[in-house]
Amino acid sequence: MLKIQIATAALLGRLAVALAESLPTPSPAYGNASYDPRTESSGVLPCEALKDAGLGDRLLFATDPGYEPQIATWFAENARLRPFCLVLPHNSEEVSTALTALVSANDGAGDWHIAVRSGGHGAAGFSNIDRGVTIDLSMMNSTSYDQQTNLAKIEPGGRWRDVYADLEKQGVTVAGGRDGDVGVGGFLLGGGNSFFSGRLGFGCDSVMNFEVVLVNGTIINANSTNNRDLWKALKGGGSNFGIVTRFDMEAVPTRDLYYDLRFLSSNHSNAVVDAVVGFSDHDQSFADNALVVFYSHDTSVSPDIYIGTIYVNTVGNGNATTAFTKVKELPALFNHTVLQNMAEAANGSQLAGGTSRVGTTLTFRNNPEILRRCVELHEDFVQGLKRSINPDNFASMLFFQPIPFYMGTMGKERGGNMLGLDAVRNNAIMWTAGVAVDSDEGALAIAQAELNVMTARVKELSRSTDGDMDFIFLNYAEASQDPLGSYGLPNIQHMRNVASTYDPTGIFQRRVPGGFKISRVIT
Repeated sequence: MLKIQIATAALLGRLAVALAESLPTPSPAYGNASYDPRTESSGVLPCEALKDAGLGDRLLFATDPGYEPQIATWFAENARLRPFCLVLPHNSEEVSTALTALVSANDGAGDWHIAVRSGGHGAAGFSNIDRGVTIDLSMMNSTSYDQQTNLAKIEPGGRWRDVYADLEKQGVTVAGGRDGDVGVGGFLLGGGNSFFSGRLGFGCDSVMNFEVVLVNGTIINANSTNNRDLWKALKGGGSNFGIVTRFDMEAVPTRDLYYDLRFLSSNHSNAVVDAVVGFSDHDQSFADNALVVFYSHDTSVSPDIYIGTIYVNTVGNGNATTAFTKVKELPALFNHTVLQNMAEAANGSQLAGGTSRVGTTLTFRNNPEILRRCVELHEDFVQGLKRSINPDNFASMLFFQPIPFYMGTMGKERGGNMLGLDAVRNNAIMWTAGVAVDSDEGALAIAQAELNVMTARVKELSRSTDGDMDFIFLNYAEASQDPLGSYGLPNIQHMRNVASTYDPTGIFQRRVPGGFKISRVIT
């Protein structure tokens, strides 16, 4: 039973275990070095610029005892890069001071750059940097609720487990992340798929206002009446326009979710695929239901690939009849069903990091033939890795998430976003694959190469069956993919225009290289 519970955590797309160690709230700790970099020059120009700007007590250097523990708060081992220094601002004004100091430092001369970190769950290099300075927003993690406006005011460094817990005290929740350890900022700027997406759209569609620090240090608000173009661009447009220091999200009343998790033998794959296809074809009357399906290799559970399913009814109705109902009748290796609020669900859905990880994603039309072939390609992928990596040293994950076409329509109704799904008129499946490697960098490179091959095969499969779709979900994309370029020409042009208006010198394109940049999109 313990192995099943551990695997449940590891493979629900970051479903967590109570055994996972949680790191304390970051706090700069100094001392034990041969010198104090706050009173003596560190010799690093951008870090000295931050000291000169009055942020010396917000810095962490490699010689500080608090440096390595803070680096360890990035989720994946291969994302734990080591910048010249970390700056941990406590409020928007300090973010403004840090950004302007770094941009002005020596006019950017030298081979160093800037990273911005919210939760640190993104791909390696997206929110951290080796040669440069990381603006780490971890200390900006408060959440409050305004009953008069029904807005939850959420800072970017918060983790969803804490956001939900704070809002639960006020009797409300929001369309946020499913893994409680994921950070607020990256999730919402990338779009954000949640259990509430069937009813509320993507997470970004619930953001009524962004507080943003621009490259010149100005702090502005972007919403439906002020800076509307920026408001729309930030909904899925990533880190191209400024640093968001607060998200004001529309809240909904909290209530218990019906939460069903089960593991099944891969012998039941055809029935599970049918359920996924049927779920994607549900109309909007089923919007309170959510389904995530994954296939996994993990020898800590089984020598064979197995299936996991997470079915959620967001209004707590365990008797709803959906395409998933027949799966409930199948014999399960493990099943856990509970009524719990979103705070409890997120708190129980955290995977301990520390392994090196790579992942990728595609989207295709809802077609059972494609899904069944994807299952076979995942089997081939696992067998290929076994020939090069000890089977006990890697775990694979293949996810299917239904994306009914009306989710794109909801985004348009809520002021629009950058995802481009409002132009799609067919139901779809979001395919996501990843691998975690507990081994050396060579093994990770092999896993990445094999993953790229599988992705190419899935893409060709979808093309050959007239199921291909351009959409690549930014939150799950691999570094070589082009999610912004998949959003359609009108949205690409909108992002270019907004970037030019709010960042005319292109600092977020050139000096803040992490993540996907609109300047790199070729049309």
